[in-house]
Amino acid sequence: MEVKPIIQSQYLASLAMLKQAILKCPPEAWNNPQDKNRFWFVAYHTLFYAHLYLKAQDKGYARWERRQYSRPGVPFSKEEILERCAAVEQDVAGQVPLMGLDGKSERTGFLADELESQLCNLRHIQHHAGELYERLGSRENVKLNWVEQRHPKVKK
Repeated sequence: MEVKPIIQSQYLASLAMLKQAILKCPPEAWNNPQDKNRFWFVAYHTLFYAHLYLKAQDKGYARWERRQYSRPGVPFSKEEILERCAAVEQDVAGQVPLMGLDGKSERTGFLADELESQLCNLRHIQHHAGELYERLGSRENVKLNWVEQRHPKVKK
């Protein structure tokens, strides 16, 4: 069984669910001061770590701009977060084929096994996508859909 296409499919499905939540988030919920972790920050956090641990190796990881730390209180816009999401989606197609899923992870401070590392990363995306789905469904009455699988788009 080929595992990498399955991992790619599940990454893309998880990211599609997160993207759906971002797209359907009403403006008043994006930076709600009543939320300890604002909607935009949960989306940013999810994509930041998804991108970091998706990389086949630590080498060459381009750090994301940390604008919100230099401008406290200024949230990332929905458009900025969607750009980040698109970058992570692109990396799914480029990085998963490079992964040695049979061996140990080359990352420091994470799980030793690369396959388990990727499954944990997928769980992390789904954890936060579920959190945002719950916020939108219970507070905003926004209907969101489950995404079962997605396949990488082949560039022609």
